[in-house]
Amino acid sequence: MMGDGDLERVILGVVERWSASRYTERHGLVTSYDPKKHLAKVTFMPEGQESGWLPIETGHIGDGYGIAVGLQPGDGKTTGDQVVVRYQEGDFEGGKIVQRVHSDDQKPPEVQSGEMVIWTRFQKSDGGAESADGAQAGKGQMIYFKKDGSAVLTDGNGATITLDGNGNIKIACKDLEVDASANVKLLPQKNFIAKAGGDAGVGAGGNIEVQASGSVGLDAPGGVTAQGGGSVSDSSVSPPSSQPTIPPFTVPA
Repeated sequence: MMGDGDLERVILGVVERWSASRYTERHGLVTSYDPKKHLAKVTFMPEGQESGWLPIETGHIGDGYGIAVGLQPGDGKTTGDQVVVRYQEGDFEGGKIVQRVHSDDQKPPEVQSGEMVIWTRFQKSDGGAESADGAQAGKGQMIYFKKDGSAVLTDGNGATITLDGNGNIKIACKDLEVDASANVKLLPQKNFIAKAGGDAGVGAGGNIEVQASGSVGLDAPGGVTAQGGGSVSDSSVSPPSSQPTIPPFTVPA
């Protein structure tokens, strides 16, 4: 004899099967993409029929905000992103693209268990074979969250920011520029090292001041030149006993 619990499960099963029959899904290749309206056209295989403009479903998007991924169109035969189109209640005029899927031809990016990667694609550049921490150059921007706690952000062409999971950050790039409309402060609790393989310059529109609670050393295998538009003084310097004290002097105009 069927109990109340068994009857409830049977009813729920019937409802679920009925609901599932109200949806139809098809696979196809993207042939056109509208970036302004976030719509795409899809060619269904094997018959090669092309759809009209279909909305691309995302987790959160609207009113000019959200997360949107632009689909890659192709010829609809062998190229173009492979997607799943779902039609609600069997209405083939009301379909929407619900997800992109990979295949043997369109392989997914490699990611290990427990890790997450976000990888975009652009035309291959001359970024070299491989950059730091496994980020492959010349293939696209990538954000890689690894299970050891580290994270890697790369532009795919030689610039990489690495968070090693131990509180350290490493930046590897060609040129690095910091442009601030106000102040820039570097406040290390221990040492500060700045070293250039070539020349180094420090300039200011106003004054430059160097302070230290201990000594300040200036070491050069060649000469050292101090030049100012006004007076230049070294009266605080104690010269060697064999040399007289150098008096303050004025640089000629």
